[in-house]
Amino acid sequence: MTEDEQQDGGCPVASSKFCPVVSTAKLLGSVWSLVVISYLMDGPKGFNELLRQIPGLNSKTLSRTLKSLQARGIVKREAVSLQPFAVRYSLTPAAKELKPVIEEMRRWGYKWALPHKPPTRVKGVDGARDP
Repeated sequence: MTEDEQQDGGCPVASSKFCPVVSTAKLLGSVWSLVVISYLMDGPKGFNELLRQIPGLNSKTLSRTLKSLQARGIVKREAVSLQPFAVRYSLTPAAKELKPVIEEMRRWGYKWALPHKPPTRVKGVDGARDP
């Protein structure tokens, strides 16, 4: 690890103005961005296909998310036919490098964020009482 990569809470030492964690979070944008990226990991998909597959996502939010990801160089938009007009969205090579991150988030979510599994309370934190 170089001196610039010395870690302090996931970011370089305080003398540096660049934090890769903050920069990545800003680049990816919203929670929906990560969800859309995770669904595109399986391969290119059309707008309506994504809309059907992603629970809780409406067309306006999907459209805004795809445009944002495209502007940031994370998603490619390709017209596949003119009659009827159809487009496919796919991940850029840079976005494909997020695969291990997305897979780890999925594993973590199954372990800690399932709706039927309450989060573990830590003694003395957030008003939790000792048993």
